Amino acid sequence: MASFSTARTVTGVIVGLAVLTAGVFPGEAASRAKPRKYIFDDLVTPSMLESPVPPVQTQAATGARFFSINSVLAKLDGKSVPNEPVRLASVASDSVISDAPSEFTGVEQSQLSTTEPFGLFTFRAPEGMLWRKWRNVRSQIDKEMNEISSCKANSSTCSSAAKRFMLMVDDVRERNGAARLETVNRLINTAIRYTSDLIQHGEVDLWSSPLASLRTGRGDCEDYAIAKYMVLREAGIPEQDLRILLVRDRAVREDHAVLAVRKDSGWTILDNRRGTLFADSDLPQFTPLVALDTGGVSLFASPYLSQRMNSDNKAVAPAAADPWGMALPSDAAVQDTAVNLDLSDIQSSSGASGLTNFPLLL
Repeated sequence: MASFSTARTVTGVIVGLAVLTAGVFPGEAASRAKPRKYIFDDLVTPSMLESPVPPVQTQAATGARFFSINSVLAKLDGKSVPNEPVRLASVASDSVISDAPSEFTGVEQSQLSTTEPFGLFTFRAPEGMLWRKWRNVRSQIDKEMNEISSCKANSSTCSSAAKRFMLMVDDVRERNGAARLETVNRLINTAIRYTSDLIQHGEVDLWSSPLASLRTGRGDCEDYAIAKYMVLREAGIPEQDLRILLVRDRAVREDHAVLAVRKDSGWTILDNRRGTLFADSDLPQFTPLVALDTGGVSLFASPYLSQRMNSDNKAVAPAAADPWGMALPSDAAVQDTAVNLDLSDIQSSSGASGLTNFPLLL
């Protein structure tokens, strides 16, 4: 009986000590009870589990310090920092040029110079529908040039369109200066009868290669311009001196396509609606929007900015409401019927390109 009382006393003392210990050191007891649990295990990096390291006192660095997101992540994961060059997303430069109004750039227009048509600067257009159209027609042209090469080697394989194209090239090549441009303008304007893409192809805007246009004898403004472009290129005009321009003709309320050819220190415009050649400076009613050439698709900077600033103006302004009061040159004959276009339902050529409307070429 005495031994039983003694055992009860010892057991009570042990239990009391255990309770006292848990009360004095509750955190330690809990930590022994179950391991630490991270709520966001997938966000925990090895460096977070290590004991904090006191910062090392170093001499202050001079100049700019650059780091990449990869180096930060590697450091957090306890890995070696990758040795890779730093690429800057943006750099300020005094060599940036623009034809935007001086109130936006702080640069006087008299200090700017460009060799592009209409005295404007261009920049590469974002990827989009215009790029796809231009690449597609260039691919068709490459196939047609292979056909032309085979035709030269064996005339029996020539199609009527290929023979006609080669005759045009020979005729243009024999001439010089302005006569060369007048000849190609006359030959193509008479070889192709104006027909809208909607009537000919059942599509709003389809660009055709030169032999395709000569084969059908029909096409619209950009088909004329593409054919002239290729005839002049094959006749020896450097391709860097040729531009297919998509313009807005405010005088007749139409989006239009013409060919621009560098001649001396300026640009000459070849138009399917005119038999006469004009310098770009003689066509103030043209607002150039896009240039197509061997380098691809480019946007004209100043009209691009104007469209961004006036994005609420969806329709082409009627000629009577033209605030500039610009008229066609006195001897220019417009053969196409002028139409008032509302382009609000036509999406931009590339979504993010910044063009308010996709040019509907007539």
